[in-house]
Amino acid sequence: MRQNLTGYEEMRLRGEAVNFAVVEATDHELVLGGASVYEVALDQGRAAAGSWLAPHARGHGLATRTLNLLVGWVFDHLELERLELTCGPDNIASQRVAERCGFTHEGVLRSHLPFRGSRRDSVLFSLLPGERL
Repeated sequence: MRQNLTGYEEMRLRGEAVNFAVVEATDHELVLGGASVYEVALDQGRAAAGSWLAPHARGHGLATRTLNLLVGWVFDHLELERLELTCGPDNIASQRVAERCGFTHEGVLRSHLPFRGSRRDSVLFSLLPGERL
């Protein structure tokens, strides 16, 4: 775990990614999930975003709130022109969160990522600064 956290800090210092913990407001030791901005390409004005929640934290609107906060931070601090989000075609919950946050469904990236010994398609969404909800 420590090596993973060290890698996160190195990526942040290089300007490649930033990772946030999602914690309970009253108990900062209770990690509910995480959110990331990665594949940051400032010269191209774009990056990718993602988030996850522990099973006990799902179903209460926290995913939408987390992504909205992340989007706000990205567009306010990184001066990007495009934010991308991908998820598995079977991950309907993540697709709905993206749509609730104003992301536009662009299509499917076929055979996009290695996944469990094979390759997986990814559904691609994007958000431009003027589309923030």
